[in-house]
Amino acid sequence: MSDTPLPLPRLSAPAARALAAAGITDLRQLDGRAEGEVLALHGLGPAQLGVLRDALTGAELAFTDPVARPRPTGRNDNTTLAASGGSPRAWIEGLPTARRVEDGLRLLELFGEETGEEPVLWGPSMVGYGHHHYVYDSGREGDSFRVGFSPRASALSLYGILPDDPAVLGRLGPHRTGKGCLYLTRLARIDELVLREMIAAGWARGGVE
Repeated sequence: MSDTPLPLPRLSAPAARALAAAGITDLRQLDGRAEGEVLALHGLGPAQLGVLRDALTGAELAFTDPVARPRPTGRNDNTTLAASGGSPRAWIEGLPTARRVEDGLRLLELFGEETGEEPVLWGPSMVGYGHHHYVYDSGREGDSFRVGFSPRASALSLYGILPDDPAVLGRLGPHRTGKGCLYLTRLARIDELVLREMIAAGWARGGVE
């Protein structure tokens, strides 16, 4: 194994604890292991196995003896999230505060420039770019955008752009993170070049779930 650490991807707390208890702290330790052996660890379910599988693929590594995965049917089990067909720009321009309108329109530009895609309004309050159909190892599947944002009253919520490397966030400026989300209070307080880098990387990775 190389002396250079190859960190594990972002995982749920139970999955991270399961790997730590098994002495697995480096992604290379999973290379060549049977998927069923890893899935049998208490706290590590099919969804987190998929996260590990994707991380291994990105590092040109792999599990052995893959567990059978469900085939996509094209259905959308997540009926709360769907493209609504409204105008993202018109919706942003109708927001109640000038600050959110200003930041929302700037995000509209940044995401458009970095993805090369037209924005689509998903549900009542999210602007998304691209389309992503996902299938969890559990069999649940659905439709989503690849990257996107929502200029909510409490914070600017950005989706699909959280980096695997925490050092990137260290260069961004004031922020909070949640499950798959990045929260900003004002665009003026962060480094826009770093945000552009994160949007481009998130787009290349390919999808919010």
